[in-house]
Amino acid sequence: MPVLTARRLQTGFTLIELLIVLVIVGVLAGIAYPSYSGYLKRSARADAKAELLRMQLVVEKQRLVRIGAAPTLPASWTTAAGVGKHYQLSLQPQGGQDYTLTARALPGSNQAQDEQAGTPCNTLTLVVRGLETNYEPAVCWQQ
Repeated sequence: MPVLTARRLQTGFTLIELLIVLVIVGVLAGIAYPSYSGYLKRSARADAKAELLRMQLVVEKQRLVRIGAAPTLPASWTTAAGVGKHYQLSLQPQGGQDYTLTARALPGSNQAQDEQAGTPCNTLTLVVRGLETNYEPAVCWQQ
């Protein structure tokens, strides 16, 4: 007959062990979330830049077809769904063949607080003057 001891064989985790695990998970989440949020902002900005470049190609094609006409987008133009959730895109003719394409972050979206190296990137602009194209703010177009 086995001898009963005062100490039983215990299985499971103690409260201290569970609290330590929760603290570690909390610290890791605190480090990972800002990085993930930044990744999402950069990804949406890259989509907006690609959409502005796609718009530029369509406008340039229209300019070749209709020489001398003000830059326009065709009536069939549709913005990519992912971009439309974060940005409002616009085309502003600047007289003659010059025009400006703009992607403005929608108010309340995460993109409204987007920045790169301390420069706000909530408004991306592509300015075409003759044969020259400028990307503003430049730091937001570099990455």
